[in-house]
Amino acid sequence: MPRGTYAANFRLSEFTIDIPGFVVHPDDVVGTELHSGWDRLSACCQGPSGTNGPNVVCGSCGAEVATELDWVMSEPFA
Repeated sequence: MPRGTYAANFRLSEFTIDIPGFVVHPDDVVGTELHSGWDRLSACCQGPSGTNGPNVVCGSCGAEVATELDWVMSEPFA
């Protein structure tokens, strides 16, 4: 996702761990930090998976605000 753009993600697939909401570039989201709970930071080899719920919080109040999902399957498993 290029900086300064966004896309709606409401058409979910039954075969993925898609999360409904909006897709944005991580650098466009300011004032946030990763969740402090180890159980929220599950990851795969390519980054956070987002499978255990919101993993990004407000840097000021700590409210859960987003789910960072960097894990993307680019090729089907054989």
